[in-house]
Amino acid sequence: MINQDIVGAPVGILDDHLRGEMGPPSERHSFARSPITRPIPRFSEAEVWFENDETARFVLDLSGRVLSSNAAARALAACGMLGSGGVFICSSHRNRLELDMLLQRLADEREKAGRILFRAGDDAWCILDIVTAPEAPNRAFASVRPVKPLDEGKVAAVGGVFGLTRVEKSVLVRLTSGEAPKDISRKMDMSIHTVRSHLRSICMRMGVKGINGVLRLSFLMA
Repeated sequence: MINQDIVGAPVGILDDHLRGEMGPPSERHSFARSPITRPIPRFSEAEVWFENDETARFVLDLSGRVLSSNAAARALAACGMLGSGGVFICSSHRNRLELDMLLQRLADEREKAGRILFRAGDDAWCILDIVTAPEAPNRAFASVRPVKPLDEGKVAAVGGVFGLTRVEKSVLVRLTSGEAPKDISRKMDMSIHTVRSHLRSICMRMGVKGINGVLRLSFLMA
């Protein structure tokens, strides 16, 4: 008959009790010990969501050092795009100064959130969103997502703000799709000089310098 006092006792306690009742090893039959079941690590729903979210997410300190990241973010770091060596964006990156200025504004509590558009490759752009929260002092939460080409509707809205002509809007649609001026020239059946003239006009109307300025403002506004 089983002693009811030991029903449900942990494995270690149960083994000790049985050894006391059954005598020393030489006076009892040999029994196979049950394997010790180790507890399975438990994660909160927030931790599971963070790790498996398809958006690349980082937790940073206010100097830009990576404190933690999810699987999608680690994949970006592995390919050298960002987050390499424990630093979110390396010091030589063209957007590092912009990031430092944003982090300083967040540290000074002049802003609670910010957005940066940065080039992740020759024809690839990403949007970086950074927010802070009172519940997590000295921390910044960053998400990175690739920029998708702007459709005609979004370009029309941006063009309407700056008074772009119909042709200039068509050039801008192709520009935000990653096409180079020479590709735009070929597909729109106009000379490269005409394309560049339209680009200068777009820059002037939008108040920016160069193609990067046009793309940056277009994506941020869209």
